[in-house]
Amino acid sequence: MIATIQEQCCNANAIGIFANYALMEDSSDKALIEELSAFVGVSASEVARRAGLAVSTLTRPLNQPVKHRLSVPTLAKLRETYPDFPAFQRDADQLPTVNERDYLQIEILPTFGGMGGGGNGDGDPAYGLIPRHVIIDELHGQPSDFLLIDTRGDSAMPDFQHGDQILIDKRDRNPVQPGSFALWDGDGYVIKLVERVPQKRGFYRVFSANGRYAAYEVAEEDVTIMGRPVWFARRL
Repeated sequence: MIATIQEQCCNANAIGIFANYALMEDSSDKALIEELSAFVGVSASEVARRAGLAVSTLTRPLNQPVKHRLSVPTLAKLRETYPDFPAFQRDADQLPTVNERDYLQIEILPTFGGMGGGGNGDGDPAYGLIPRHVIIDELHGQPSDFLLIDTRGDSAMPDFQHGDQILIDKRDRNPVQPGSFALWDGDGYVIKLVERVPQKRGFYRVFSANGRYAAYEVAEEDVTIMGRPVWFARRL
């Protein structure tokens, strides 16, 4: 089955789904990995190695809460390597038909981008699958031009909500046109509104869509603007 995910641009036009899904009804990736590891009789790390996957792809869901399900390519590699695994045979008729050429891998920022306090970027590398037409046709870019950021907090409401996954365009980092940006503010990665301070060259005004949070000014050299949000996904 495919996990229902609403994918929207910043002006709220729906365009489809991200290509991650759950393999079995009422089952988590953690349960799947544990069952597969027990079936094969080796650790999850070794299961990943034999399938040509990064070890963290399977060990991370075992050791910590994660928001992302195992991707279509990951499950395809596991099915190819372990075709006799009963769960794969049992659920073969439930697997969606997905053409991997229709999706592109986009890097996900480790940890999260804060809408309030920010994440520090520590974590394992990860990638999400975004429809090719979004990257190539709609946004006229390549995968390296973009970054996915998982969000926490409420300072960006109502523009973004806690738990949204935001796609940012790294090519657009100039707040000459004010708006939402992902930035490193010296303490963490955050999603904020940014504008230049009038008559104060070299300074940005950084503030939140949620009026409960105070604005502040910062010198341009003290922050790194990473890119402007262009799409976001939200679980229904």
